[in-house]
Amino acid sequence: MGYGDDIMITGYAKLLKQKHPNYQIVAGNKKRGFVVDSVIFNNNPNISRVSELKNMQTIWIDSYSGHRPYFIKETSEKYYWNENHKVPIGELYFSIEEKDFAKSIISNARKWWNDNNNKSYKKIVFIEPSRIKTLKSNAYENRSWGGKKWQSLVNIYKDRYLFVQSVFKDSEALDGVYKFESGFREACSVLEICDFIIGWEGGFSHAAAAVKKKGLFLYGGWINPKFIGYTTHRNIYVDIEGSPCGMKTVCKHCNKCNDIMSVEMVSKEFSIMVEK
Repeated sequence: MGYGDDIMITGYAKLLKQKHPNYQIVAGNKKRGFVVDSVIFNNNPNISRVSELKNMQTIWIDSYSGHRPYFIKETSEKYYWNENHKVPIGELYFSIEEKDFAKSIISNARKWWNDNNNKSYKKIVFIEPSRIKTLKSNAYENRSWGGKKWQSLVNIYKDRYLFVQSVFKDSEALDGVYKFESGFREACSVLEICDFIIGWEGGFSHAAAAVKKKGLFLYGGWINPKFIGYTTHRNIYVDIEGSPCGMKTVCKHCNKCNDIMSVEMVSKEFSIMVEK
């Protein structure tokens, strides 16, 4: 999950720091002395960056690439999920520069709307249709709803809602939305001042919980929101035979789940959630 894992780590760290305020909290592989370091931890008082480590009592969070609390084991073909896992709500501490960046993006998005529409929008909706491609596996294909479906959904609502999208390499850029380029933290700072988010389970679903943002997230049949999602969100999970599969190779089961999640189904859930 990358940044999503790091946000979850901040949730574990917050709980540990509350219990052990005089300890430093780090994440990684204690046995090997490997410490996870991430920009997600910037400005966070509850977890120590590598450059901040001191010779003092330390509590380790056992979470690093290939070993995470939400799966029991990982093979070359799939993840075996820990269905007893309960995801903590993480934290993001933005700098003044990041907050100013977000304000600038939203200001530009509003201007873009006014230049292209003759009526007011109802809400600002952050949309994230893309899965980052990795060399580790093809799981991103199993976790992709497809650009055409996302575009069809946007086409239904683009005259009522101001959609904003953070674009990066390999993004499925959508038409009818305000697009901006940024890193992940900057994108999350923009998300914080939007009204709502819709996307796929992943980094932004964890970010949305961290910044207390309502959202609708697609889970397909790859992973179950019961042990990786948040009750503050509306989550679409396809519970059929084989779910949650956790496959890292291209999966017919996931293709079937993505087909079951029709534009009409997602549109209905979006309409219910965004108007709350």
